[in-house]
Amino acid sequence: MRTLLLLTVSLSVLLGALAQQPHPCKAPPYLEGKLFVLFPEGHTTLFEQFAYDAVEERIRVVASIKHDSQEMIEDRLLFFRERFYYEIHYHNKSCVKTPFDAQFNPIQIPHDAHHQAQFVLGSLSAPAEGLLVNSWVGYIPETKANYSMTFTEFGCIPITILTTDEKKDHFFSSFFDLVVGLENPEVFIPPSFCTSAKVVERKDGKVADFFSALR
Repeated sequence: MRTLLLLTVSLSVLLGALAQQPHPCKAPPYLEGKLFVLFPEGHTTLFEQFAYDAVEERIRVVASIKHDSQEMIEDRLLFFRERFYYEIHYHNKSCVKTPFDAQFNPIQIPHDAHHQAQFVLGSLSAPAEGLLVNSWVGYIPETKANYSMTFTEFGCIPITILTTDEKKDHFFSSFFDLVVGLENPEVFIPPSFCTSAKVVERKDGKVADFFSALR
């Protein structure tokens, strides 16, 4: 009886949300979790640590990369206001500082986005088996890119973001295991050995967007 009551209440809340018109929203200013990115050339990276600070415009990503049967840690700390990022190497305690020209774009649904659909990921059969989400589409004039985004109805938590630029290059990112807030705010403080980091230009030129900095 209790299970039936919980299911009825859950469905009532869900149906009530479905009856309302979704509105564009902004994700919480602080997020931690994991991030999966698919790049145009087919390269994929799973960042096991993703820390996001929309207030100070900072992002940190840490990934475990296998190269030539060796496993390496890829650690990058991006400062959008200062326009540079650190590539941190713990094996020899060194840092590379690279110019970074990208504008910080908070994780949010643009105000002019078009609502495409609202649906449930998972199941409606029992409480906690489904997640109510909204999908949005639109166009970003600054980068000349189309986008498709999926965010949760409650909390405005990002699920997936797909952008396609004028070259028809696709960038797909998927967020999971996210928590709101920062367990350790010092994640955005570079190691002491980064104070002597050399400024190095990338061989393919200055970085112009967030995804380029992750490749």
